[in-house]
Amino acid sequence: MFRTATFVLLALSAILSPARAADPVRGQELFMQHCVSCHAPGQPVPGAPGFILQQRMLQPDSVLLEKIRYGVNAMPGYQGILDNSMILDLIAYMRTLQ
Repeated sequence: MFRTATFVLLALSAILSPARAADPVRGQELFMQHCVSCHAPGQPVPGAPGFILQQRMLQPDSVLLEKIRYGVNAMPGYQGILDNSMILDLIAYMRTLQ
């Protein structure tokens, strides 16, 4: 019974805890580690988009998160490498490049 109650309390605290704001500084670190080789501002690899004034950056975070998680076209997915909070930090940084 105690284990069940503990599990329920932990699950509720995870669900009810406020979401943390995305951190563009952490996102920049992740960008430099995982993305800059193809998406360098001003000199992206052919076929790999930059992010300045790009129509795709008008998409909601949820759409961008899915594209980063699962990949799109030649870009590999980062599921298992970046968790959702890391991807949201990355998106927050990419939005600063506008």
